[in-house]
Amino acid sequence: MVKVLAIVGSPRKENTYKLVEAVVEAVAKKKNVETELVHLAEFDIKHCSGCSEICEKTGECNIKDDMQKLYPKLKKADVLVIGTPTYYWNITGLVKDFIDRTNPLYHTESLKGKMGAAVAVAEEDGQELALSAISSFFELQNMKQLGGIAIVRGDKSVGEKELKMARALGEMIANKLT
Repeated sequence: MVKVLAIVGSPRKENTYKLVEAVVEAVAKKKNVETELVHLAEFDIKHCSGCSEICEKTGECNIKDDMQKLYPKLKKADVLVIGTPTYYWNITGLVKDFIDRTNPLYHTESLKGKMGAAVAVAEEDGQELALSAISSFFELQNMKQLGGIAIVRGDKSVGEKELKMARALGEMIANKLT
């Protein structure tokens, strides 16, 4: 069974959450696909301490927090979808901390060959930089990039047009799983 893990890096369950949820729901329509959506705001993930030598030597992080719950999920996932709103034209601190804390997985090559897709949501601008940051993470981890969507919502909540884009991304991911 194919496993899709979706990571939402928004502190709220609003626009980004709804879009990532739509991606996951579209993928889930495919047979033999198991999906899980993780809302990072519900996890206590500390900043990387920069010790490097421990995760580099052991393949494990010495910080004991909720990231320990995510490592097994990441290792088991075949596809990783990361969604973020843009904060100061980039990913949120939640996503940055998450990415930094995957350093042990980099050293063990645990994400190598997995597929990745991204969702970035901006009020006005910055979505391309956020997509680039997530794309860089996928590249560093030697993952296969499936693309992503960049949404500019203005002062409105995401609507059917944006949800349709998210569903299309989910369908594209599902098609890659065949």
